[in-house]
Amino acid sequence: MAWVTVRQAMKLTGKARSSLYRDMAKGRVSYRSEVDGSRSIDTSELIRVYGELVHSETPSRDTQRHDSETGNAVIQELVSEIKMLRDEVAGLRVEMQEMRRIEHKPDPDQSPVSTKWWQLWRRPTK
Repeated sequence: MAWVTVRQAMKLTGKARSSLYRDMAKGRVSYRSEVDGSRSIDTSELIRVYGELVHSETPSRDTQRHDSETGNAVIQELVSEIKMLRDEVAGLRVEMQEMRRIEHKPDPDQSPVSTKWWQLWRRPTK
């Protein structure tokens, strides 16, 4: 069988930690000491002393069913929201590109200044 820790033995037997240690001290339950000082108990020893072990709660949790319609409705709502947000982001990207294009387009009313950089300090002629 398998070796379990005292904590696992408590879960398997439903006994308190003090009961397990008391039974180990009196010799009713045999155990082995680990290198780190903890104790391990063989499951067959637990069955011999305490009888059938308590089954974990996993089977009862596995048999529970959830309402799939509610889950599907929530998923569909989230998917539609994601699509809407993606469309909004795409629209904003197009708008930003249009704004950048407009900002860099020269204004037809203003003619470009043909002054050289060294002529900027010159006084304008009248």
